[in-house]
Amino acid sequence: MSDKLATQPATTPNETASISNLDRSAGARILARSFYKELRASGYTPKQLLALSTELIDLITQDLHNERKGAA
Repeated sequence: MSDKLATQPATTPNETASISNLDRSAGARILARSFYKELRASGYTPKQLLALSTELIDLITQDLHNERKGAA
């Protein structure tokens, strides 16, 4: 085992969760940029992308609202 690995402290579950959340945030950002570039390259206009984004936000809002109803 290398000296670096041997001297590093173990991560706690909270630290691991934070790293995972950072990875997911970065992944979501990369996915969104790739999706945007692909759609623009396919001929979608900014107005069409805005309409698509609005629809996605509406669907997510509905999901969140349904989750809250289920939790109550």
